[in-house]
Amino acid sequence: MFRPFLVRVVGAARATHGVLALSNGYYARAFADQASSPSSRHSVVTSLTKTCPSCGAILPTVLPVCPNCNYIARIHDSISYHDILGLPYEPNPFVVDTALLKRRFIEAQRVSHPDAWATKSESQRDVALHVSNTVNAAYKALSSPLHRIEYILQRNGLMTEEADPLEDLELISEVMEVREEIEAGDIDQIRTIQGDNDKKISEVVSSVTKAVADKNWEETKVAAVRLKYLNGIADAVKKRLDNM
Repeated sequence: MFRPFLVRVVGAARATHGVLALSNGYYARAFADQASSPSSRHSVVTSLTKTCPSCGAILPTVLPVCPNCNYIARIHDSISYHDILGLPYEPNPFVVDTALLKRRFIEAQRVSHPDAWATKSESQRDVALHVSNTVNAAYKALSSPLHRIEYILQRNGLMTEEADPLEDLELISEVMEVREEIEAGDIDQIRTIQGDNDKKISEVVSSVTKAVADKNWEETKVAAVRLKYLNGIADAVKKRLDNM
């Protein structure tokens, strides 16, 4: 029953959360948004609370959105995606309960999606759009192992780029051979390639989990680049199967 809703809210995302400083607090304080226009009545929260800063009611989610008094606030970039979706960052931010992630995403969009604020003031609708887009960006980053590790690396001062080299010469050769086999192979061969590649992705994800737990960011980045290449093979397999 939530599929059309999910498609609509994920597709609506147009904004991304910026580079985030380390922050994982759950106790709130709000400050006036000095960057906004003097007429703005809304604030920016720098951390999250379980109660509404305006009326004191218990909030239905960790977001600064209160259906009781129609309070809504922008979310500061220092708040982590994990916090935004009510997920633990420690002890290992790479380990995410994907079922819980999806449930928290749906709950967050119920209260923040612009449709829920359609009859409110223009400024409230603008803030709702900001909050909804931030929730979308958080879900997109955390739901994919590759995007998740790229996000974690970003928070720790390391960026992965499209042009990041793969220094494993054996894997480079293997990737080139596999891509040729995908183009020339029949459906059974491609299915075999798909199974082998899925196994390699699982192995890399396991190595990333350990590297993040050890806070070995250089090793994590190497694994992230490897995962990106393997994901490329997975995409090529899917595209070939779709066209057969």
